[in-house]
Amino acid sequence: MSILIILASLVLGSFCLYFFQKKCSREGYLLFVVYTLPLQSLGVTPEAFGSLKVFDVLAYFSFVFFIKDFMLVSKKNRIYSNLFGLLILFLLAGSLNSEFEKHSLWALLSVFPIFIYSRLLIRELAINPELQRKMIRGFLIAFFIGAFFMIMQMFFGIQFTFYQDLNPNITTDEGIRYPGFFGDAQLNALFLAMVSFLLLINNRAINRPNLLNFVLFGIGMTAVLISGGRSAFLGICVGLFFLMIFFGGRVRSFLLIGALACISIIPFLKNSVILIQRLENIGESYEFRSYIWKEAYEICKEHPMLGIGIGNYRDYVGRYSADQYYVLQDNSILLLDQPESGYLKVATETGIFGFIIVLLFILVPVGKAIYSQLTGNKNHLSLLFIAAILCWLVSFNSLYTLSDRRIVILLATFVCFVIKPGYAVAAKQESSGAIDMKYNLPKYSS
Repeated sequence: MSILIILASLVLGSFCLYFFQKKCSREGYLLFVVYTLPLQSLGVTPEAFGSLKVFDVLAYFSFVFFIKDFMLVSKKNRIYSNLFGLLILFLLAGSLNSEFEKHSLWALLSVFPIFIYSRLLIRELAINPELQRKMIRGFLIAFFIGAFFMIMQMFFGIQFTFYQDLNPNITTDEGIRYPGFFGDAQLNALFLAMVSFLLLINNRAINRPNLLNFVLFGIGMTAVLISGGRSAFLGICVGLFFLMIFFGGRVRSFLLIGALACISIIPFLKNSVILIQRLENIGESYEFRSYIWKEAYEICKEHPMLGIGIGNYRDYVGRYSADQYYVLQDNSILLLDQPESGYLKVATETGIFGFIIVLLFILVPVGKAIYSQLTGNKNHLSLLFIAAILCWLVSFNSLYTLSDRRIVILLATFVCFVIKPGYAVAAKQESSGAIDMKYNLPKYSS
C-alpha cells in the first residue's frame, strides 16, 4: 500500500478521535486542520472522481455536522455569501457548457470545502477570538516542520519526502530546489514566504517586532532563497514594502537595514544560492512562459463569458493546443494543466465573471482593512496578514497554487483574519474595561 494512502487514512482516523474528544466543536475541527497542515493535501479520491483531498473530506464532514451554521448569514458578511452564490452559479454554467462536462462537474466538488472552512472559521472567531492565536501557532509549527524537511533534504537528498513523484522542476541546471514537505519547490517557497510574516508577530507589542522577530524573519527569507522560488521571493519583497509604508519608523528602519544588508551580500552568494542563479536566467524562462501565456489568452478570448469549465485546462489543451507541454528528463511528455499563471488559469476555466468574483473574495476584505488603517483604526496584526496575502497575489501571476489545499488553507485563513480580527495585544490600553487582562483580548458580546 502506498505511503500516501496510509498517511491519508491515519489523518482521517485521527480526526475522528480528536474531533469527538473535543466534544465535536468548531474549534476542534479548525485546529485539527491547521495542526495537520502538511498532510491536508493528501489525495483521497482519484482524478476521475474530483481528486478530493483530506481537507475536502474533513470539510464535507464538518458541513453535515455544523449545517446550522450555514442557515443564517449576518447582514455584515452578506456580500461574501452573495459572491459565493454567484461564483457557484457561473461555475456550474461553465461546467454544463464545457466540452468535458462530466470531468468539470466532478471538479466542482473541490470548490466547496474552502468556503465551508472559511464560514466555520469566521463564525468561531466571532465568539472565540483567542482561536486566532492558536491557529497562528499551528502555522508556525508547520513552518518549522517545513524547515526541518529542507535541512534533512540538504543532508540526505530530496528523497526525504513522503511523495513518490516530485515535480520535475526540483532538479535544475542551477542545482536542487528543495521542496520541503511539498511535492513542488515553488509551493514550498510560497508557503515559507507567506508564513514568514507571522514570524514578525511580537505578542507583547504587535506594532513593535523585536530583534528576535527580525532574526526569525531572516531565517524565513533564507529558506525562500534556498527553495529557489522567484515569484515567492518577489512576493515577500512586495509584502515588506507594504509593511514599510504602514509600520512606524523603528520597524521601517529595521526592514530597510535588513534589505540593504541582503542586497550587499548577494554578489558574494550568486554562485551558491540557487535563487540568485535562477534570476540571472530569467530571460529563458520568460520566453517559454510568454508563449504559454499568449496561448492561454487566446483561449480566454474564445470563451470569455463562462470559460472552458473548471478543471478542464489540461483536457482542453490536449485537444486544441497540444504544444503546451513539458519534456521530462526521460523524454516523456507532460501536458500542462495550467498556463504558468494562476490568473490566466482562473480566467480560462471560469470566464471573466468567475475571474472577477474570485478576485473580489480577496480584494474586498483587503481593501476594507487598508481603508480602515488609513482612517485611523489601526490594526497592526492585520497588516501582517495583508502582507502575506499580497505575497500570494504577486506569486499567483506565475504560479497556480489553488490546487494545493495547504496554500489555499493559508490564504483563506489570512483573509478570514482580516475580515474578523481575533486577539490583539495593545501597547497602550486606551479604553478602560475594554481589554481582558488575563488574555489581552478584546471583549466580544454574544
